[in-house]
Amino acid sequence: MKFDRLLFGTAGIPHSTAKKGNPIEGVRQIHALGLDCMQLEFAHGVRMKDEVSSGLRKVSYELGIPLTSHGPYYINLNAREQDKIDSSVERIIQTAKISDLCGAESMTFHAAFYMKDSPFDVFDLVEKSLSVIQERLSRLDIEIELRPELTGKTSQFGSLEELITLTKNVNSCQPCMDFSHLYARTGECNSYSEFVDILNRLKNELGANALQNMHIHISGISSNSKGDLKHLNLNNSDFNWQDLMKALKDNDCRGYIICNSPNLEKDALMLKDYYSKIQ
Repeated sequence: MKFDRLLFGTAGIPHSTAKKGNPIEGVRQIHALGLDCMQLEFAHGVRMKDEVSSGLRKVSYELGIPLTSHGPYYINLNAREQDKIDSSVERIIQTAKISDLCGAESMTFHAAFYMKDSPFDVFDLVEKSLSVIQERLSRLDIEIELRPELTGKTSQFGSLEELITLTKNVNSCQPCMDFSHLYARTGECNSYSEFVDILNRLKNELGANALQNMHIHISGISSNSKGDLKHLNLNNSDFNWQDLMKALKDNDCRGYIICNSPNLEKDALMLKDYYSKIQ
């Protein structure tokens, strides 16, 4: 998908949706709220009836509300048992299949845990699995961007450096830039100049298109020495989202901004409103 701007949406169905748990009504509510996109959350399993996926594709197209998706939380491409790695591969492929049926073009997931292994060894395993996934999806004629997420815990695979290298090595991969997780993971990267430095690094290492086709996660966050603890509403956190919005606008970034604060649409609307007023 080609973007002419940043699209603001929610990680899941807006809380204000009348029919709770109905993603089709969720897309309609996104449109009614004046938001731009919605992320389908398959966090606890990849299950969706055919009529729901076809209905989502239809309403998404009719209302001009594009979709992204998030795979299950229990993916671990560095599991101790091979059958668990195989199951993780299958979960990513199943998420991609359903996402494609719904019309989503970008899907994110937490790729792996280090499990006290060397990050270099874990990287090799993740790269190998994603290359297999890419090949299998190609045979199924499914074109979707695989976006390992920048993760918030130091025990998780998904540092900025790992995602940049993975993007260079696996054709269908792009990073899902969770700036809140980056702040929690590093204890840094929470000022305008640091955000600009990160964007410049993405542009320099991955090409100008990296900033024209972004999948971004934002929320408030709390953390300790091991990384993130939980998501918070933006105004209850010291995450500097205002400076991030300025950096994204000044660098003409485009793509999806998915808000996963607990209050979902309230913070998503606050982000969009603030962004629209930046000169």
